[in-house]
Amino acid sequence: MPSVKDTSCGNPSLLEKVGAVASIILYLPLFLGWTLINSPFHRTNKHKTWTRIVGDRLFYFLSARFNIKQLQWVLGDTQEVYKNYMKSQGFPLVTDELAENGRLLWFGERRTDRVILYFHGGAFLVSVPFFVLSFWKLVRSELEAKGKKTGFALLQYSPVPTATFPTQLKQAVLAVQHLISMGVEPQNIQLTGDSAGGNLVLQLLSHMLHPVTDVPRLTITAPFSGVYLMSPWVSLTGKTGSMITNDDSDSVGIKALTYWGRIVLDGVPEKYRSYLEPYYAPEDWFMDLSTVVRRVFVTDGDAECLRDEIAAVADHLSKKHPRMQFILQKHGIHDDPYFDFLLWPQKVQNDLTPLILDFFASGFE
Repeated sequence: MPSVKDTSCGNPSLLEKVGAVASIILYLPLFLGWTLINSPFHRTNKHKTWTRIVGDRLFYFLSARFNIKQLQWVLGDTQEVYKNYMKSQGFPLVTDELAENGRLLWFGERRTDRVILYFHGGAFLVSVPFFVLSFWKLVRSELEAKGKKTGFALLQYSPVPTATFPTQLKQAVLAVQHLISMGVEPQNIQLTGDSAGGNLVLQLLSHMLHPVTDVPRLTITAPFSGVYLMSPWVSLTGKTGSMITNDDSDSVGIKALTYWGRIVLDGVPEKYRSYLEPYYAPEDWFMDLSTVVRRVFVTDGDAECLRDEIAAVADHLSKKHPRMQFILQKHGIHDDPYFDFLLWPQKVQNDLTPLILDFFASGFE
């Protein structure tokens, strides 16, 4: 009798829960302690504060030791994270229900003059981490300080393996259509995503250029103002180059990335590979990219496992779009700017964040 695929979410067994707690109590202190002792001699960590080192490698530990159900159990649900964060900040809960079980979660009031639509990372498997919301709170506040008050909407998409491709793409399309139906002009929308969220942004752009059967078409009257991709997950199967050499410096290692990639790709037909792995897309895949977005910004860390694949995709995009900018952050890890907000002092400690702020501000002239 064939086995039945388990598509449940966040319900580890009692043994898995005990194992997760035991790992945190027994092994995590030893792992972080050794990392700190070794940090003065490490090519990347010697340039960082001890709080950044702990935060960076904490995520590496969790992603390397926990299976998907354990991670989903520990990190919780995106809507739960959103509610708890908004409550802690004294912000109202503003939620728009979409079809296909998607939701738009707003930071503060809905706006129609300027909107950043954010697709979160997490390998399509786990929720948005709470400290990521602190980064986007900063972006929103800085834009307001520049006289460009902006609506910020987070898409809550369905996690794998409960929902597989192209469900998340459908939800992304519906999110954009919802904003347009509210009266937001496409030229006043900036799309952004990190890691798997960056992958989803590229899926959306790919769908606009090469429509996927059974996914609603997305047509816009003018190109989006901009797209920012932070450490986009452009290859789900890479096992060479920086995937190996940067495993000891990144917040997410080769073991986790390849494990997650197998889960996301499970059962997806080969014909959809270019949507999920733009690293392997044909040369002319993004030929007409400038027809759907005015500006593109991609950032990558020179200490992250995905460095080589991201740089290759960025180079490819730069040949197809005249206003494509790429920055390789020195000593940067996967989603580096976020980790300034995980532990004390929760303030910007890198040179990349100001450039990200400038990109968004220039898109709302």
